[in-house]
Amino acid sequence: MARRINVIVLILALTLLSKIAQAQHQHGKEQPQAKTAPATTSIPPLQPAEGASIKILAPTKGQILKGDKIDIHYQLAKGKRGHHAHAYIDGELMGMFESTKGTLNGVKPGKHVLELRVVASDHQTELDARDTVEFTTK
Repeated sequence: MARRINVIVLILALTLLSKIAQAQHQHGKEQPQAKTAPATTSIPPLQPAEGASIKILAPTKGQILKGDKIDIHYQLAKGKRGHHAHAYIDGELMGMFESTKGTLNGVKPGKHVLELRVVASDHQTELDARDTVEFTTK
């Protein structure tokens, strides 16, 4: 009986580790269609922009969109350390983009704030280069 419990615990642990490794691997790839990511519990302080900047071109302020897929378009100046952008909806990390266009999936109906942040190539260091826009989905 104890051996069976140990095997079950081992299987669960391996499954969890596999999912974590897969998520980390996927995070390092360019994703024109970003998948929903779990909410971050604590956001580290932003690092100096060092010439990086970002400007959201779409959606536009106050825009009303239909459906749960949000097409985004932005301009990115990488500066010294910028590499790609992280996309947050209402403070929740929803995706990352290496190109200047992409789609966020699974956005629920209602009023939202999209925030894009410039991120270094380590996929963790967020720079003090960001832009926000409010929009509504129906």
